[in-house]
Amino acid sequence: MKSNMSTGIDIVSIDRIKEILTSSKRERFLKKIFSPNEIKEAKSRKNEAQFFSGRFAAKEAIRKATSTPHHPSKLTFKSIEIFNYASGKPGVNLNNDSVVDISISHDGNYAVAFCVVQ
Repeated sequence: MKSNMSTGIDIVSIDRIKEILTSSKRERFLKKIFSPNEIKEAKSRKNEAQFFSGRFAAKEAIRKATSTPHHPSKLTFKSIEIFNYASGKPGVNLNNDSVVDISISHDGNYAVAFCVVQ
């Protein structure tokens, strides 16, 4: 029996994202990758680079999980929105029918995300 579940993982250097956020590429990067809600949420966070790094890793992990060996994911970064439930657990809004469970973690200069897509 074939499972309709897939996984994805990604790791991001927080310093790499910090470089982008402090450069002339900032606005283009934010508008290309993140939803208005994600950008608004970042303003309430103490470490903006860490926040965006985790979200970027999550989106990359989801795109990997929704790809096949012969076809890249049809999801764009903007079509994937990461949010937090009241409990703090991250959740995902997608423009399709997939169900995604996501986990994001930060340590030192890295953010990592792991997901299961059904």
